[in-house]
Amino acid sequence: MNYKTIIVIVPLLAALGCSQKSFESPQLKNAQSDYIALKKDDRVVNDAPMELFKAGKIYQMSQGVKAYDEAEHLAYMLKNQIEVAKEVANTKALEEKIIKLKERKSQALLSEKENQLLIMQKEAEKAKLEAQLSRDKLIALQELNAQQTNRGLVLTLGDVLFETGKSNLLAGSMLAIDKLSEFLADNPERMVLIEGHTDNVGSATYNLDLSLRRSGAVQEALSQKGILTERLFVKGYGEAYPVASNNDTGGRQRNRRVEIVILEEGVEPSTMGRETQQ
Repeated sequence: MNYKTIIVIVPLLAALGCSQKSFESPQLKNAQSDYIALKKDDRVVNDAPMELFKAGKIYQMSQGVKAYDEAEHLAYMLKNQIEVAKEVANTKALEEKIIKLKERKSQALLSEKENQLLIMQKEAEKAKLEAQLSRDKLIALQELNAQQTNRGLVLTLGDVLFETGKSNLLAGSMLAIDKLSEFLADNPERMVLIEGHTDNVGSATYNLDLSLRRSGAVQEALSQKGILTERLFVKGYGEAYPVASNNDTGGRQRNRRVEIVILEEGVEPSTMGRETQQ
């Protein structure tokens, strides 16, 4: 081989060597940089391993491309796969967030139900206690000889609890008034009829007035104990409704009385007066 031949071959080899170099593509280089960054994202590594693996295969294929079209195509594929990996990771993160929110919501609902059950239990215990107290106070009234009748529970205050011939209540009546007011306070829906009665001694007009004043005195005593007067209906019947004969002292004493009728819940007083029961 002569010198001239060597001169020709050397540039040819140099040209062939240059043709083996990778084709430089800005889009592909950017995609490759994005992939390298993606591999460092723990969220993608943990939540989208398969998609990251596919991106890695495309990255390997992109090494040493020789043509522009091939570089552009691989850049496009790598970019798309990177986006898919990110989207899968984002979706997984969102699903986990939703699951956690549902768990928190379920826990909150469970706590709310537990609180509601606790409140209901306390209310039931309170109602049971109140019912027991109400029964105890009813028993206390019955110990004062209160009688259950077709009109309601009737407590009778005898003549001995008033000043003779007057409407003033004596101190001995306060035990009955206290027990009655406690029962009424526990049963705010129940109305009360307070009916005054006398014997037939004296004029009918006087007896009617005295019976009304005595029932009014009981109303006032209960009102002072906190019972609303709107629940207390006063009647005065005078000598019209005796419970015993007026021909003897014992009978007349029994007729001088105030009857306190505790009506059942929802019963109107106007339907339970003495005159309506005849």
